[in-house]
Amino acid sequence: EGALPRLPPIDEGPRDPSFVKFRNELEDVIARKDAAKLFHHLASDIHLSFGGDYGGPEFQKMWKPFDKDTKIWTVLSLIVGNGGKFIAPGGFAAPYAYAAFPEDFDAFEHVVVTNPAAILREKPSAGAHVIRKLDLDILEVVNGPGKSQHEAGPNDWVEVKQSGGQRGFVPAADVRSPIDYRIIFEKRKGKWVIQTLIAGD
Repeated sequence: EGALPRLPPIDEGPRDPSFVKFRNELEDVIARKDAAKLFHHLASDIHLSFGGDYGGPEFQKMWKPFDKDTKIWTVLSLIVGNGGKFIAPGGFAAPYAYAAFPEDFDAFEHVVVTNPAAILREKPSAGAHVIRKLDLDILEVVNGPGKSQHEAGPNDWVEVKQSGGQRGFVPAADVRSPIDYRIIFEKRKGKWVIQTLIAGD
């Protein structure tokens, strides 16, 4: 079995000034938690699940962006602020942990370390012995992925295996599954929109 690779952050966004402008506006909407404005950034037929949930009313039902305890702002900030790649034609996939994940690894069985300061520990505890400092690695998950990154609290850990087979624990907030929520942005009639917001496979 070959060594597991690293996956440093990748962001092709700056190649297209119109996309950068759109993304900056969207990040501002997220920072302000401006639900009304958010709807201006969604495609009218936004794709929300593999079961065929589409459109603004479905988005409203699923995410309740006007509620104060909605998860949408955390979900979006983890995606929109984390790079991605252009996909043909006229699209951009984010975050990089999804868009740049190597095809020869099983997306169900691996996670990408997204925190540059992440540490692998012997036990699922912040005081446990340090195995090593992680370096934006791709790691194999031992017992299925833990909580989604946007739901991970300080006591949520994921058991992982390194390429040498050594096991350890990493905070769930420091890693991201390639099949966690991702966005496909699309440029339509000169305007960028969120065309897809989906998780799973």
